[in-house]
Amino acid sequence: MKILITAAVLLAALLVSAQTASTITWTDSVDVSNIPVFADKGNVPEAGGTPGRSHGRYGSQYGRLLPLGGKKWMAGYTISRNSGYKNDPEGGLELQVAQSEDNGRTWNVLSEISDAGRDLDNAQLIELPDKSILLSCRSVRWQESYRIYVYRSTDRGRNWKRLSTIDQNEGKPGELGKPDKGVYEPHFYFLGDGRLSVMYASEVHVTDSIPYSQIISQKISDDLGKTWGPEIWVAYEKGHPDSRPGMPVWTRMNNGEYIVVYEICGPEKCNVYYKTSPDGKDWPAGHGTAIPEQWAGPYILSMPDGRLVATSNKSTVSVSDDFGKTWHLVDQAFARTLWPSLYDDGKDGVMIVNSAARPEGGHAIKIRFGKLSPK
Repeated sequence: MKILITAAVLLAALLVSAQTASTITWTDSVDVSNIPVFADKGNVPEAGGTPGRSHGRYGSQYGRLLPLGGKKWMAGYTISRNSGYKNDPEGGLELQVAQSEDNGRTWNVLSEISDAGRDLDNAQLIELPDKSILLSCRSVRWQESYRIYVYRSTDRGRNWKRLSTIDQNEGKPGELGKPDKGVYEPHFYFLGDGRLSVMYASEVHVTDSIPYSQIISQKISDDLGKTWGPEIWVAYEKGHPDSRPGMPVWTRMNNGEYIVVYEICGPEKCNVYYKTSPDGKDWPAGHGTAIPEQWAGPYILSMPDGRLVATSNKSTVSVSDDFGKTWHLVDQAFARTLWPSLYDDGKDGVMIVNSAARPEGGHAIKIRFGKLSPK
């Protein structure tokens, strides 16, 4: 009898849990950017020198959004309009900035940002208290020059001026390859005291006396992005030199703590991990805790009611109702994702941005809208 009662209690608990677990119902999708295919001068090397990128079929990738209040939004993403700097000394990947005035349903291009003879990528946006906007990104000449820039706009994205360099690594052609020794994937967030901070992936410690193939680094600015303080190590593991924590995304949760998600490639096979911090600048040692069923290129969103939503290149979407202690899968927004990102639409809804593969090759930036179930 006691065993039967215990089993009944467990079953009831499971049923309650299933009934109260959060869900997301996905609806329509829209295009943010879809660059037409054009004839280029031939393929050029991709990241790490791997040949094969066609600039003419690249399209748009790595979309990131910024809410600006009311129905206004801004988007930043990577585009190709030339044959690449290997075929054109003034060429290279560029960034495009667009705006929406109807909650992301339609988009108009505002501006482009170029760095002649280099590849720009990994755009990320944040609005300062004075309403100016910062855009961070990587600027690369593969195997010889790696920089993370900050640009500033005072006219809501129509014009941009370079403000600072967060980190960089410079060498002669080919000197910083095999393996690459770059810096990538910046992500801004504000600390509780109002200071601006950034996390990014860094390979520069691969040549240290105690080498690390890649770590997640953090810097803090006391003057809203004009200058940057010393490097803070966020994610690395002693005795694991081949592990590659990267692609950090971080946010503040409703309980006041900060959470960062990231992939760990190398022996960890690009599975997604996370760790938390009470103040956003003091992080526990080690690789952190794995998020089940997520792989590569993660993104995390903290909703106003405290729930967390996470996604990744695996295309799965996970929700946590307890600040990351447990996770459960909900319906996917896209069957196939690349560098996705997540946003709160201000109406208990979730927006997921994807670099969606196209039949003609390359990618287009798309948004799909979802409704989160009541808590």
